[in-house]
Amino acid sequence: MQIVDTNIVLRYILGDHADLSARAKKIFDENIVEIPIEVICEVVFVLSSVYKVSRKEINTRLKTFFTETQCELPRRKALLKGLEIFAEKNLGFVDCILIGYKECENATIHTFDKALQKTLQSNNK
Repeated sequence: MQIVDTNIVLRYILGDHADLSARAKKIFDENIVEIPIEVICEVVFVLSSVYKVSRKEINTRLKTFFTETQCELPRRKALLKGLEIFAEKNLGFVDCILIGYKECENATIHTFDKALQKTLQSNNK
């Protein structure tokens, strides 16, 4: 199994460093790699907080990236659903993934987070 970290994903998506972006592209072109959910969470955090990329643009860029590359994503459907929710709602990305688990895997989510509870309840209707 091959796993990439946040920096590899960011260099590929951003294409902002001649050498490192080319090396990241080569990794994805020549390998099937797993991208842990923790890495995707950090990518979302860095894109939104450091690069000031909008939620909708993050959704678009990551979905394009997942389509262009031969990457394996654990719990892919729930993660993609979480990205869609992240683009539309003012919730943290991890909360959006949890909602994705509920919607795609019928998971029961236990939380004390009032905003998350409200969203989970409104999605039940």
